[in-house]
Amino acid sequence: MKKKLSHAAVTVTVAALTLTACSSQTDAGTSKGSASGFGDCKVTGKPGSIKLRTQKPDTLTVSTVLPNPGWWNGTSPETVKSGFEYCLAADIAHRAGLKSVQLKNLAWDQYISGTATGYDIGMASTTITDERKKVFDFSRQYFSSNLGVATKKDSKITADSIRDAKIGVLQGNIGAQWVADVLKPTSKAATFQSQADMFTALNAGQVDAVVTDTTLALTSVKASAGALTVRGQFALNQGYGIVMPLHSKNTTAVDKAVGQMASDGTLKALAAEFLEPTFGVNPNSVPVWSLT
Repeated sequence: MKKKLSHAAVTVTVAALTLTACSSQTDAGTSKGSASGFGDCKVTGKPGSIKLRTQKPDTLTVSTVLPNPGWWNGTSPETVKSGFEYCLAADIAHRAGLKSVQLKNLAWDQYISGTATGYDIGMASTTITDERKKVFDFSRQYFSSNLGVATKKDSKITADSIRDAKIGVLQGNIGAQWVADVLKPTSKAATFQSQADMFTALNAGQVDAVVTDTTLALTSVKASAGALTVRGQFALNQGYGIVMPLHSKNTTAVDKAVGQMASDGTLKALAAEFLEPTFGVNPNSVPVWSLT
């Protein structure tokens, strides 16, 4: 990868929208909030337009990592009734003629390792990479992502000085690999097990900046009551995909459903409903930084 990155903005498109989450708790449950079994989601598409082989009759079992506001609105499987990824899963279930969605909450390292079983599809803002394709099947991307740089509001860090900053990254996140392989800071980045721990360290001054998905950074910054900001972002030209067990029988059908939702405007509508309010700002407004 070249050191100098092309100037690009986070762009939400109909074909591919413009984000990992983490938690140490592990549990499973069913998220139901309406007669249809799809919570508060307004499902679209034609029932039966795809066919899936599922773990349980009439139910789509989805692995994820909670909490992840905007993507999954709730703190446990029982309380999630909406969110971009939850309603994306609900729409896939609806198009497959299923009646409900059941969530399987995993710790991030368990989720991303590919060792989890007992689920049909997984979504946790998972960036598609060649390495991850060795342990998962992926759908086409449903959201394109960049890496945001979050700092304290009064920080003077810029694209030119970030290499000399004490940087925090999330274990298993694409940002950790990018910092090590591309940014190459003068001191080794601090690695955290969860997004919450990483931003707690930033607030406490234990790190000068964190590098993670732009939209996840924006979500955490919004919750900081003005103490933090996302100063810039680096373009990756990568995106999030739905994960499935390697060689899943459902990969083609799930990929087809994502393509349908890109074409019919469902993905764009989900982003407008759940993500833009969560971020607090338009991701396109975050300056795109280039390395020199």
